[in-house]
Amino acid sequence: MNCPKCNEKACICTQTRGATTLLGAGAGGYVAATAGAKTGAAIGSLFCPGFGTAIGGLLGILTGAAAGAVAGNTVGKLVDENVFRIWKCTACGYEWRAA
Repeated sequence: MNCPKCNEKACICTQTRGATTLLGAGAGGYVAATAGAKTGAAIGSLFCPGFGTAIGGLLGILTGAAAGAVAGNTVGKLVDENVFRIWKCTACGYEWRAA
């Protein structure tokens, strides 16, 4: 990335990568897993009440958690890159956030 002031090369000054991405993946996984459990249990009970409900709920949790974690990870990366990342120009010393 180039500096918006002098158009010279810039580098990343600070990067808090990890915490926000982990938080986003965890939150997304939890929300989607709970919704997936309800949906999976409902579908499983249509085919085989009792056993199908349990298996459908379990598969719904696993599928929902995986999909939610991917979505949450993506949102966390966007927050890391566009909110927390600070760039600094190596020539003039100007600092800014990439948006």
